[in-house]
Amino acid sequence: MARSKSREALLKEVEAAQAKLKAHDKAEAERLGNLAIKSGIGAIDISDDELAREFQAIVARFREGAPAVEEPKAKGSRSAGKAPERADDEAA
Repeated sequence: MARSKSREALLKEVEAAQAKLKAHDKAEAERLGNLAIKSGIGAIDISDDELAREFQAIVARFREGAPAVEEPKAKGSRSAGKAPERADDEAA
């Protein structure tokens, strides 16, 4: 049986993914910060805790309006539904 990637190679992939995530989060923070400044949030007197609660309320409002993601419909005989529990153990 062929050997899978080495631990070092996997760690490098994880580190690269973490760096991408950090860069993504930084870009999102800058984008949201710029939008907040444009909307005038910096000019109001509000505590960080209260502002965080208001942001959470905005997120909840938009998530409530989003349609739920449905499970894909089965097509043909190959996708006849969920696999029985522990089915992956049987393949070994």
